[in-house]
Amino acid sequence: PEAEYQALLRTIRWTKGFGLSFVRCSPAEAERLIERVQQDLESQKLISETKKKIEVLRLEQPIDNLYEIVAALPNKDQIDVLFISGIEQSLIADIKPGYQGEGEYYNLNTLPRILGHLNLQRERFRDDFDICFIFLMPLFALKYFTRRAPDFFDWRSGVWEFGTESQLLQQESSRILQDGSFHKYLALSSQERTQKILAIQELIDDIHATPKDKNKLFVQLGDLLVAASDYQSAINSYDKALQFKPENDEAWYGRGYALSELRRFEDAIASWDKALEYKPDSYYTLYNRGVMLQELSQFEE
Repeated sequence: PEAEYQALLRTIRWTKGFGLSFVRCSPAEAERLIERVQQDLESQKLISETKKKIEVLRLEQPIDNLYEIVAALPNKDQIDVLFISGIEQSLIADIKPGYQGEGEYYNLNTLPRILGHLNLQRERFRDDFDICFIFLMPLFALKYFTRRAPDFFDWRSGVWEFGTESQLLQQESSRILQDGSFHKYLALSSQERTQKILAIQELIDDIHATPKDKNKLFVQLGDLLVAASDYQSAINSYDKALQFKPENDEAWYGRGYALSELRRFEDAIASWDKALEYKPDSYYTLYNRGVMLQELSQFEE
């Protein structure tokens, strides 16, 4: 991580005029990164001539036109480095839930308006702004840029990846696990569920995530996907959890529930049998197993 940071810092220091860089990180890590870059660039030990003027553009809502926002900045002619965070907010509405990545998330039939705008306006960014742009974004947004904004993305100076600091990652994982439950997920809107799915996936993909973290997060992801009626993706997520902890009765139960919704009753019963191996007194597993046996006309069982 330190070598990655120093490489990013050198690129910022050496870039004169227009530049374009992408940093994959969590929102919390983005704020830590901005603060550190500001401190290091202001340090007389790291600069020999003039200090670079740094600004931060935090996008709180979805946007369609980034050029106009930058052009409207009152001090745009004095800015050397502009950090931009939150652009992923403009992509979420176009995302279809699922854990399959390219096949479902980056639907080739749709193009978020902000990415179409960036593709078309890239020359204007270069010609009108003597600014080193640094986009801070989670992994799903970076994938979106590579697949759906290739004209703009191809002008990059580099791509850097920073994991979330371990303690912060643990805190965020714990918060999501405490806040989440299947019944709460059912009450969320489709877009709210998508945001939750993306947040969990980002934690799972973080370089500091432990197997224990991933096991719990994959179960939560499966519950979210069941609430979104994306049962096959949910099964895939529960299977991922079981790779880290085969005796996880919650993963076996959720897997069985998703299979039952697909009317794969015998497979559902097999999953619930595994859940009962590890938690034989689970009344909800026994109850649902009984419902499936009734569906199969196995009344005595």
